[in-house]
Amino acid sequence: MVAGIIPHDPGAFTQGLEIRNGFLWESTGIYGESSFRKTSLATGEVLQLMRLPDSVFAEGFTFLDDSTVCLLTWREHLAFTIHTPSMEILGEFPLQGEGWGLCMGNGVLFQSNGTSVLTIRDPKTFEPLDSISVTLNGQPQVFINELEFASGEILANQWQTERILFINPGTGNVERVVSLRNAVPSGSGVMNGLAVDSTGNIFCSGKNWPVTLIVDLNGD
Repeated sequence: MVAGIIPHDPGAFTQGLEIRNGFLWESTGIYGESSFRKTSLATGEVLQLMRLPDSVFAEGFTFLDDSTVCLLTWREHLAFTIHTPSMEILGEFPLQGEGWGLCMGNGVLFQSNGTSVLTIRDPKTFEPLDSISVTLNGQPQVFINELEFASGEILANQWQTERILFINPGTGNVERVVSLRNAVPSGSGVMNGLAVDSTGNIFCSGKNWPVTLIVDLNGD
């Protein structure tokens, strides 16, 4: 299942990952240490880094277009837009409740807040449009965290587990569960951060992990 690994900054408290324009982008948390990074897909080297204000705890993010990112904060009731070529904050806007994970799919944004409910938002105004409850065999799945949209599904880290949930964006039903329990680096923090490349491989890291795993679900 694990097709490869690339080095990862063990000092990075990973919150979100996404692949765009040939690079692996990452947000990291912790007050006074939150950052947004552009890294090499091949080596994990940090190519560019911008610090977020010390007063915020950065969370997940997603690309709104090829040069603009929307990045959530945890409890500061704020979200930032970031211009990736210049690595500068373009603006900020209010966010009700906690921010955990964010992804773009089917023309809308899906946002998690640590519960079993995902908020569906307008990508231009960020206004809530609807919500879905994430369930597995009829049971609500709490601690939905980092999100990624790929092949018509929402992929989600479930905080404090080694599980990746594959969620139907229309119904909220979990269609598949993949466990990486046997692949988590020894002594590392919880798994957090999902990105999918053009071949369907999943790049997965975690809080203070020394590596990013490349997972091929079609492999052995």
